[in-house]
Amino acid sequence: MNVVTVRHHCRRAWIAPAALGSLVLTAGCGGGEDPQTGQPDPDTAGAEVFTFQDVEENNTPESCWAVLDETVYDLTGWIAEHPGGPERIEQLCGTDATEAFADQHSGQSRPQDQLAEMEIGTLQD
Repeated sequence: MNVVTVRHHCRRAWIAPAALGSLVLTAGCGGGEDPQTGQPDPDTAGAEVFTFQDVEENNTPESCWAVLDETVYDLTGWIAEHPGGPERIEQLCGTDATEAFADQHSGQSRPQDQLAEMEIGTLQD
């Protein structure tokens, strides 16, 4: 994720979805720590952290999040672009899509690269 993308995601984290109509503060823009050393974890530094409930609440074509391998992705913009049709993505909204993605795209680099552009954070343990 480049600096512009990180800033964009951090800025987005301050505003709750319009349906909630309220502001929220998040700790996700600060980065994670290695629990053993207390030092910043380079793998999660700057990443937002979401609960599975957060993902489940974004289960519509207007706000479509999915989890793949403990990483949270915003697939909303990809729904209309997916070569297999929108329904292929819509069925994944608000779910752990790890198995479905692996079944369809295992070993393919292009889908993996495209998916990386939609990463918004990590799933809370």
